[in-house]
Amino acid sequence: MNVAVVLPELDPHSGGGFTFQRTLYDALRAMEGQTTHRFVYYAGDAREDARGPLIRLPRGARDHAARRLLQLGRDLQDQVLGVRPLDRRGAFERSLDEREIELVWFATPYARDCDQPYIFTIWDLEYLNQPWFPEVGRRGEWQQRHSHYSRYVPRATRVIVPNDAGREQVMRAFGIGAERVLAFPHPTPELSSAHSDIVARENLPSPYLFYPAQYWAHKNHHALLRALQLLPRDLGLVCVGSDKGGRARVAAEVRELGLEDRVRLVGFVEESDLVALYRGAHALVYPSFFGPENLPPLEAFALGCPVVAADVAGAREQLGDAALLAPPTRPDLIAAAIARLDDPELRERLVRAGTERAGTATGGRYVAGVLAFLDEFEPVRRCWP
Repeated sequence: MNVAVVLPELDPHSGGGFTFQRTLYDALRAMEGQTTHRFVYYAGDAREDARGPLIRLPRGARDHAARRLLQLGRDLQDQVLGVRPLDRRGAFERSLDEREIELVWFATPYARDCDQPYIFTIWDLEYLNQPWFPEVGRRGEWQQRHSHYSRYVPRATRVIVPNDAGREQVMRAFGIGAERVLAFPHPTPELSSAHSDIVARENLPSPYLFYPAQYWAHKNHHALLRALQLLPRDLGLVCVGSDKGGRARVAAEVRELGLEDRVRLVGFVEESDLVALYRGAHALVYPSFFGPENLPPLEAFALGCPVVAADVAGAREQLGDAALLAPPTRPDLIAAAIARLDDPELRERLVRAGTERAGTATGGRYVAGVLAFLDEFEPVRRCWP
């Protein structure tokens, strides 16, 4: 089959989304010779790639407005007329037709209207599970997300989720059968081996706990700062990530708690700096309220960094016995879990288990699952032009 792979965020500043998409892109490129399916790649940042062309996917306010206008026109005709006498094709749809695309793989929760069968990807449905967080509940964000998922999930040929907890969420929310949901664990990113002196350059505290997360409310810096208060004063905390509107509040809490000398709030860092911070950390502490899977624990596993994570839906399935878990609402239990890492035998066991777990969750394994579905679906797709 001719398959379009849509990767809208091949941009390092998009955080975990970029890491996830780059890992899949690299794995799929490496496996192209092992399949009869042919792939074209659409990317929001269509830079040159030595392995082949990346077709530019229009992004931005103007494109968003054009797509919404097209959707509104279609929805109005469907609801009022029951037919579409006027069905103008969008640029993306025309591009798919020109390339004789037979199936589209939206590799992230991003999707566009198309007539082709498609695979839709869901990382989480926390907007439904925890709609009180402002980043999913304010200024129409909840309504926009629900409109988007309600438009694309029910018609998807397959929906990819990270684990069984994700499958249960999708089935409950949208009423689709289990046979249409594929559970593929997030792949462990392949990270840079370049040298970085960020610890010395930024005069970071040592030893330190590490938290790489954009400054959203659900990332729960609040509990982590209060856990730090309960730990020895020689232990610091380094937070990195793009500001999504919450950094000023986190900085204010640092001052209120008298932790200025122990906490460093750093913005976006390059991958080499990120790797160095993992390698130098006493532990990754990841108290986010959102699941069912997260990428930073996998990065920590791959780099030999012990992990303390929030005990949320999906965490036990993703992390197994390779991490210590604590309720995200209990700073005292988060602190107690961190304190347990002073036991050298426990620490060594966690690092070893994490390395093994990271080695099994690979981009190749994820892509192999998608290729297996394409092989299964091809006889069905041959039933129409």
